[in-house]
Amino acid sequence: MMRSKILEDRRKHVNPKVRESVDLSFRIVDRISDILEEKGLRQKDLAARLGKSEAEISKWMRGTHNFTIETLVSIEIALDAPILQVYHNPAEMAEV
Repeated sequence: MMRSKILEDRRKHVNPKVRESVDLSFRIVDRISDILEEKGLRQKDLAARLGKSEAEISKWMRGTHNFTIETLVSIEIALDAPILQVYHNPAEMAEV
């Protein structure tokens, strides 16, 4: 995704926690877009599969939606593809 210089300059002044949250949201949207493209689907198709309106999916795809785990699972099922992958190292867990 191409980013504008103005937005990048503004991002430098945003709280790092907020910035990471927004960045993750954009990465989720990018992943969903990639899956749709790979499968030859449109947002309209995702809306139909989820029983949602096209307008709601459009709002989600702007990158500012706060996705719940439930919503992400529903999207993964609807698209038959993973959105997020969680990695865990058992050795690190033993140290906690």
